[in-house]
Amino acid sequence: MLISTSPRRPNLERARRIKMALREALSLSDDVTVTVTELACLEEDCAPVETVIGLLRPDAPQFQRKLHKPMDAVDAEDLGQICTAWGFDVEIPALAPLLQED
Repeated sequence: MLISTSPRRPNLERARRIKMALREALSLSDDVTVTVTELACLEEDCAPVETVIGLLRPDAPQFQRKLHKPMDAVDAEDLGQICTAWGFDVEIPALAPLLQED
């Protein structure tokens, strides 16, 4: 079944900002990888697009969280909740300026 005639392209600049915001807020070293991916969600009762954010650290378990919204809608509160779920204490107001466009 054809879902869309023109695939939606993720906002690469927004992905970069999310990665940078998490990297700075969590004081991550260079050997840690932050992934941000926007995917079509085909599961029942799921938003049409979801954003998946991952944290890959050497010699540590991988963390991953899904947000049932497009990448452009991800805000500081979302990132704060992800950090909390991962066990990091982050001030949400500190994340907001990191996501703003120049």
